[in-house]
Amino acid sequence: MKVVSKLANMNLTVRRMYREGNRLVITNEGGEGLPTKVYVRPSDIFGTLGALLKSLSALGFMILLPWHYFKDADGDEASSGLSAGKDLNNPWK
Repeated sequence: MKVVSKLANMNLTVRRMYREGNRLVITNEGGEGLPTKVYVRPSDIFGTLGALLKSLSALGFMILLPWHYFKDADGDEASSGLSAGKDLNNPWK
C-alpha cells in the first residue's frame, strides 16, 4: 500500500499483524523501507467499515477484489502507480 501525506510519501508492505492490548499492530519489520508500526484501535476498524459501507465505489472494489488481485499479480505496477516510488523509502538506493 502507498501512504501519501505532507509528512510522508512511502510504500508500506504489511509483514506482520498482532494484538497489543486492545490495539491491532501492523508492521513492515524486515520489509522494504523504514521500519514502520501502525497502531489500530477498535474505533478505527469501525470507522473504516462505516466509510466502506457508505462508498459504492469502495464496495465495488471489495467485491471485485479477487479480480483486482489476479490482474495485478502479473507484476504490472505501472498501472497501479506504485512503480515510480518503489525505492522511495530506502535512502541507500
